[in-house]
Amino acid sequence: MISAALLASRPGPLARTRQEVVDIERRARWRRERLTRARLRLRESDALLELVEQCRLRDVRPLPPALWGAVARLVGGVEPELREELGISRDADSVADALFAAQERLQEEARARRRPQLAPIIPLFPGTAG
Repeated sequence: MISAALLASRPGPLARTRQEVVDIERRARWRRERLTRARLRLRESDALLELVEQCRLRDVRPLPPALWGAVARLVGGVEPELREELGISRDADSVADALFAAQERLQEEARARRRPQLAPIIPLFPGTAG
């Protein structure tokens, strides 16, 4: 005979299923937030590139410190090596090159995140090897 204490300590099939659904929803929410952050970084790089191009068209040389600082933060957040390549140059051409390189890396990351992933295998009968 199965004791009541043993039954109380082991969740039933409905409780286990409910917990699995909660875990799946939690992982999906985390993944959506990661995708949203990646998209926001791409949008930010687009906006910064647009501002750099406007400075180039209006012949603003060197770039304003606030714009250069925003570019340096974004580029450094993507890859520290790109930040080192950017250096202290506030020339529109070198800043645009660094932004293009950062966008390339951000797009590669976004593409990698969108690749289909295999779902975890849930055994039908726990404790048995398949």
